[in-house]
Amino acid sequence: MSERERWAPLSMTLAGIPLRGVSIAGRETWFHVPSLDLAFDVGRGPAEVVPAPSLFLSHAHLDHAGGLAYWASQRRLLRLPLARVFTDAEAVAAWREILALHARLEGVEYHVAVEGLGPGASVDLRKDLAVSAFRADHRVPALGFVASEVRRRLVPEWQGRPEEEIREAIRRGEELTRRTPRPLVAFSGDTGVGVFERAPREAFEAKVLLLECSFVEPGDLPRARNYGHLHLDDLAERADAFANEAIVLTHLTLRSTPEELRRAIARRLPASLASRTVPFLPGG
Repeated sequence: MSERERWAPLSMTLAGIPLRGVSIAGRETWFHVPSLDLAFDVGRGPAEVVPAPSLFLSHAHLDHAGGLAYWASQRRLLRLPLARVFTDAEAVAAWREILALHARLEGVEYHVAVEGLGPGASVDLRKDLAVSAFRADHRVPALGFVASEVRRRLVPEWQGRPEEEIREAIRRGEELTRRTPRPLVAFSGDTGVGVFERAPREAFEAKVLLLECSFVEPGDLPRARNYGHLHLDDLAERADAFANEAIVLTHLTLRSTPEELRRAIARRLPASLASRTVPFLPGG
């Protein structure tokens, strides 16, 4: 398989959730989750991400974020409504400046709002969908994200009471329900081993976890540490942490062939983890 074949966008459906994207270490990373109408990172600005009105940008490295202005420009060209970009608060001012510069160069106005989303904070995209942020462990300020289905359930003391009594309490303005998030998709962005301490439990309980794992060969462990990335051994040592239905390994290095990557995963991960682990490669 040639390098160029690995650059082609991939489509997968895991745990009932369709995904499309590209993720290659140092080259490009983006994921579109059409059922949730959102994207994680924007890579070089692929057409597949343009329709997403909510973009969650993990960090400013250009293989993840270089296409932001193009994405904004294409949305304007297609007359799409206002879109929102959520990223680390430290990067908001710079991204606004970059988008304003490109808009001036084009002589247009982009309909894009760039907003900070701090670790532990969340944003409601729909009544039934929220995305929260957590701090990743990388060489520049970086975030990971968890997209969760949000349901409202009666608080325990009101469960089982007559329906008319519940309606009357609602009319009085009493709060009878509480939010119950169900994590669907988690995205680590680029991260080192600190993510296992910083990420919330929900990231490791999401149905699908998009987890950066750049390196797999034993000799590449120092490289992973130096560049702020995960190594396959980091996952093997923490196999019990993962309650996800599917763990998708992203940002895989071009230093190893797809066959070498698959062999390493099958050989070096415990069977209970390897059976749920999918390398983001052609053929899965």
